[in-house]
Amino acid sequence: MTQINFYESIAKAALNQYGLVDEQIQFLGHSENITFYVEAPAEKFLLRIHQSISPSQDNIWKQPDIIKSELLWLAALSKDTNVTVQEPIQNQQGEWVTQVLTDNTQDIFCCTLLRWIDGRISENRRTPQQAHQLGSIIAQLHQHSSQWELPHNFDRPIFDEKRLHRALEALYPALSDNLISTKHYQLLITATQNIETTIKKLGRMQNWGLIHADLHEGNYLFHNEKIRPIDFSHCGFGYYLYDMAQSIDHLFPQVRTSFFEGYQTIRNLPENYLQIIEGFSIMASIEVFAFHLNDPNEHEWLSNTVQYIAQNHIPKFLQGKSFLLDIV
Repeated sequence: MTQINFYESIAKAALNQYGLVDEQIQFLGHSENITFYVEAPAEKFLLRIHQSISPSQDNIWKQPDIIKSELLWLAALSKDTNVTVQEPIQNQQGEWVTQVLTDNTQDIFCCTLLRWIDGRISENRRTPQQAHQLGSIIAQLHQHSSQWELPHNFDRPIFDEKRLHRALEALYPALSDNLISTKHYQLLITATQNIETTIKKLGRMQNWGLIHADLHEGNYLFHNEKIRPIDFSHCGFGYYLYDMAQSIDHLFPQVRTSFFEGYQTIRNLPENYLQIIEGFSIMASIEVFAFHLNDPNEHEWLSNTVQYIAQNHIPKFLQGKSFLLDIV
């Protein structure tokens, strides 16, 4: 049995618990989760098996209570806002998370089912109008997060300085693999220390809450020119400005001002927001580097990108100079 066939057997076992039998399923991919497209006679779904492709990924993401909390937020967003998200489905036992026990290994896999939403991932450069809309969408998520009363036992990971340090430590083997120079790794350390100081000054009284934490260009769809955020599997507690940094990193500098303007149609930003977001941009990059270190196919990209950020972003950041709006 191939690995995909193995995952298909898990997916079908999970679907049985939703009353979906003999449905057409199609393997989509494997990154932070294993995903399948499910086509039923009257509706389409996305089935996820919560198993990351990266061995360095925290096991916390596979815990049922952690996964359930993500779905509770998705359900609330679907009910409370005009943002189109993938609505989660409970199984026949009324559970948000379906656990499948494999016969041969006795391993337990956590699975979830979401309603499919139509749309496409655009590989084109974002226009100022699209960046403006993206900023508005993230602000709407933050607005809901700031007002929503968390359910009992709601539990999601935290994006803070401890997580940043873990990512930096996980990246250390790249030195011995000659993917990162000692000089550039030291710059990452210095930047991390600076970011940690900023985090301590911010505290968690304001600009802190539940965030998507991974809303890059591959995690939102366009449908009739409207943006639909997907893949909330990385959501957790963190700074709203960190959430913005995760998204703005994937926009060209020419449209980043439009992104901020879109955000401020819904929520205000602090006076020094750009400097803080630039620090969180470097933090987000370090986490991405650590995630991709275990994938040999990403090593060339990782090496080149670390070098670029170490040479072009971190020196300006440490000098208190802006870099996110630079047009090269």
